[in-house]
Amino acid sequence: MYDLVIRGAEVCDGTGAPRRRADVAVQDGCIAAVGEVGGAAKRTIDAEGRVVAPGFIDLHTHYDCQVSWDRALTPSCLHGVTTVVMGNCGFSIAPCRPDDRALLMRMLLYVEGMPTAALEAGIDWQWETFPEYLDAVQRWRPALNVAAFVGHSAVRFYVMGRAAVERDATAEEIAQMQQCVREAMRAGAWGFSTSESPTHFFGDGTPIPSRVAPREEMKALAAVMREFGRGVIEVAPLHLIGGTDGKSEDQLFYAELAEASGRPVSWAPLLQNPFDSEGCLRLIEESKALQERGLAVVPQVGCRPLEVRVNLSQSTIATENNPFWKPILHNSETDRRALIASAVFRDELRAMSAGAWVAALGPSWKQIFVRWSPAAAHASLLDQSVADVATARRADPVDTLLDLWLESDLLCQFGIPLMNVDEDVVARLLLHPAGILALSDAGAHVDTLSDQGFSTHLLAHWVRERQAMTLEEGVRLLTSAPARLYGMKGRGEIRPGFAADLVVFHPSAIGLERTELVADLPGGAARLVQRAVGIDHVVVNGGVLVERGELTEAREGAVLRGV
Repeated sequence: MYDLVIRGAEVCDGTGAPRRRADVAVQDGCIAAVGEVGGAAKRTIDAEGRVVAPGFIDLHTHYDCQVSWDRALTPSCLHGVTTVVMGNCGFSIAPCRPDDRALLMRMLLYVEGMPTAALEAGIDWQWETFPEYLDAVQRWRPALNVAAFVGHSAVRFYVMGRAAVERDATAEEIAQMQQCVREAMRAGAWGFSTSESPTHFFGDGTPIPSRVAPREEMKALAAVMREFGRGVIEVAPLHLIGGTDGKSEDQLFYAELAEASGRPVSWAPLLQNPFDSEGCLRLIEESKALQERGLAVVPQVGCRPLEVRVNLSQSTIATENNPFWKPILHNSETDRRALIASAVFRDELRAMSAGAWVAALGPSWKQIFVRWSPAAAHASLLDQSVADVATARRADPVDTLLDLWLESDLLCQFGIPLMNVDEDVVARLLLHPAGILALSDAGAHVDTLSDQGFSTHLLAHWVRERQAMTLEEGVRLLTSAPARLYGMKGRGEIRPGFAADLVVFHPSAIGLERTELVADLPGGAARLVQRAVGIDHVVVNGGVLVERGELTEAREGAVLRGV
């Protein structure tokens, strides 16, 4: 008797092959049969009119902290994600000595937008070393499969202490860092991650530890991975915008990392320059040329615009990185209200808006959208641009923006899609063989970004609405493509013997609900959450985690350790 049989589905097996009507049988956490399955089962799911696909894989998350208090890793699980890779961009939370926990949490606040109150209340510190961290996660019995990078910033601070943000490492310190990476790999780390990003710094402007490291140090740590013959290096690049000479130089360095380690180097994010959107295409062609030389340099491509949320009630990662708005958000609420009501300030903002960026926020008024407001009078304005609202009000866009904030007690939330907004270019990037689909950033920037539903968006928008790719190709990008690049053996396809990570969804109904601001983090902190529609069941290692769109108590996820 099978544990589970999914009957009557259209099976997308993850390889890109044409879908076919078949049953899928599960036994002992693995796929036992695909086809016309006879015999009894302890449980049957009627999937008539639906598609069953391999569980989706999210390569770029920051769930390292959240897994401590939210074993289901919501909302990713609701979007069909069954495997996540965390510890990206050098930000693992191990190794870490007890005395350094406060500093590490402060770094996560400013770099990854994780509220300190939530981290202090929610992290169950049961480790110091990276192997101990993986053991702790395993004891917690996560509901999803988790793979983890060991992060450069954590390793550097563990070895050097406060000097990690002040100077180069000595030869002895580099050897100690190499040993940390070596121990992490032996314990099952999925690889090594680092960051050179200029946006990664502490609140006082001090760069994070990995940014202080010379590139020779990065190469020395990457070389450790050659000893293991597995794993991936992930990098947040020095130059953020696509199409610049600097970004091309970055890729040449990543080729050196690939050569030193003998492993793929995946960098993120590949973002469009708003004034040269096709620069991304030139960069991904450069990646292709490097891959043809045997140097696996693979950019991560997002399928949603990078949209940040801003309001005037609190400072977020978006405003902390904005030299104009940062000091304003650090004033009292009374001073903020007085300032934005001031005619002098409004005239200053109007003068600024005659340049390349309006209100020091976005490329144009048509790219600043009303996304949420507590004011009942604003309900009809949701998802309209400031340009459209200003036209309807017969008002100036600057006055419209600031009036909406005043009318909502500074809480009106604007969404600003900054990058990857040229969809014709994005479609070409998504289908380019040199890139890899990723970039949800799930677990980070919790009050600023909400891209955890990237898988749902891909299938709803790019497959069904734009028809930029077939359903089979969309599923392949979410499953076997990341599994093969990252070496996740036995996952990413529906075939006998593979792990029973499965998603059952309505291809004609799958979509996204409106993003909400929900105060459900430890300590009462709020985060942006977006749920899915049209995803009926999510199965992880044979356990039904999502049933008819709702979470169950199943906890069949595993810590995926490199072997």
